[in-house]
Amino acid sequence: MKVYNRQDFLKLPSGTFFAKGHKWIVDGFCIKGDTWTNDFLYKTLVDIDSHDSNQWADRLEEMLDKGTSYPINESEARDGMFDDEDVFLVFEDDDLKYIRKLINEKLGDL
Repeated sequence: MKVYNRQDFLKLPSGTFFAKGHKWIVDGFCIKGDTWTNDFLYKTLVDIDSHDSNQWADRLEEMLDKGTSYPINESEARDGMFDDEDVFLVFEDDDLKYIRKLINEKLGDL
């Protein structure tokens, strides 16, 4: 893994896997999309599909209370926070190979 500041992260290509945060707390598992002038698009892999924030909250409550399942959110979002203090923990090829190995082991059990 490698840590990038915002300026250098914006130069990375689409498809980069990362977690975002501030020194030294990072969160999420995301894939970078296109870079715009000073922001970027991304997909988070830790979110559920919903049409709006009310449905999102209702679905999470339903998942907790009733054990309901909803699919992953496949939409891209815009990171327009413009916070130069952000840090980005970027997953490198060996990290992704390890994650793929773990996923393949899990899927082998299905």
